[in-house]
Amino acid sequence: MVGSRPKAVSRHPVHLAIFVGLSAGAYAASLAGVTALQASTVQAVSDGYAPTSDAIDLLKTHHDQLEARLQAATAAYNTAAATYGDVSGSLMAYEQQLQALAKQVTKTKGSAAWVPPTSGGLPSVGRVSATASKPVSHAKTCASGKPCP
Repeated sequence: MVGSRPKAVSRHPVHLAIFVGLSAGAYAASLAGVTALQASTVQAVSDGYAPTSDAIDLLKTHHDQLEARLQAATAAYNTAAATYGDVSGSLMAYEQQLQALAKQVTKTKGSAAWVPPTSGGLPSVGRVSATASKPVSHAKTCASGKPCP
């Protein structure tokens, strides 16, 4: 037995594996705890933002209503502007007619200058009343030219 050595007992470091496993478990548990705390914090922050979210939704609704009213007002304005354009063209024609009438009135004033002014107005016109009775007639007429008896 020369040359043979007793085999060394191989010892595996099991205690190190257990220590690593326990450390990993403790680390996982601490991460789970932190995650739970963060989740509750996020929920609290989210609940705190709920009134702000509701206000934003209400603001959006009011904005949409205002935009619809603005579009309606724009359409009404455009209609009024088009109508104004149509009317202004007609008014120009009326104004030209009024200028022509003013010239005619000026000519009439000049030609009517020879008429003496009347202080009492125009003379009155008499009326005929038809309430009188019909006169009695004693005349006789015959038809076709025959002599009357």
